[in-house]
Amino acid sequence: MARLLCSALPNDVVFREDRPCPTPSLPSLPTTNPDPSVIATESWAGAEEATQEIVSKIQPTLAANQTRKEVIQYVQNLITCNVGCQVFPYGSVPLKTYLPDGDIDMTAFGSANIDEVFATDVYAIMKGEENNEAGPFHVKDVHYIDAE
Repeated sequence: MARLLCSALPNDVVFREDRPCPTPSLPSLPTTNPDPSVIATESWAGAEEATQEIVSKIQPTLAANQTRKEVIQYVQNLITCNVGCQVFPYGSVPLKTYLPDGDIDMTAFGSANIDEVFATDVYAIMKGEENNEAGPFHVKDVHYIDAE
C-alpha cells in the first residue's frame, strides 16, 4: 500500500509525509464489446432511458434557441446592411450542441471584389456595438482573427 500526504504551504511549497493512501478497486472492464443480439431487452431499455435523461438535461431550451436566433439576426442585419455581405452561424449553434454559456460563431462572406478593408469594416462595426448601450444585445469580446 502506498503512503503519501501532500499539503499546500504558503508560497506554493508542497510538504510530503507518509500516510495510508488506499487504491480504489475498480471492476474489470471487458476487452471487447458484446454482440448486440445477446444484450437483454431490459438492458437496452435501461440504457435508452438513461440516455434520454441525460439528453433532456443538456439539450438547449426553446428560450435559449430563440435568444440565439435573435442575436444571429441582429448581427446579420448589422453586417449585411453596413458592409453588404452574407453572414452565417456555424459550429455548435446551428447544430444545437452548444453549452449554456457558449459563444456564437459566425462567418461573413462577400463577393470576390470586396477589398482588404472588408474584415476591418466588420470588426469596426462589431467593436462599435460593444459601446452601444442602446442596442438590444450587449456585444462583448469582439476579436479579429486574420485567418485563411
